Amino acid sequence: MEENTKKGRGGKREGAGRPAGTSTTAMSLRLDNDLYQSLKSLGLNKNRFINDAIREKMIRDGILE
Repeated sequence: MEENTKKGRGGKREGAGRPAGTSTTAMSLRLDNDLYQSLKSLGLNKNRFINDAIREKMIRDGILE
């Protein structure tokens, strides 16, 4: 097999993976049981709800504008 020939298995593939420049970061979070149950019962997008709640609190406390 020639050195420049692709083997077709393994390695980086063009277009594979997440797109560059994503605006989110994954993290782990622990909630009190009562908060978790309330959040679960809302049936909303939990990520969006938590992001909005944190953003609102940080704006109120003058951390964000």
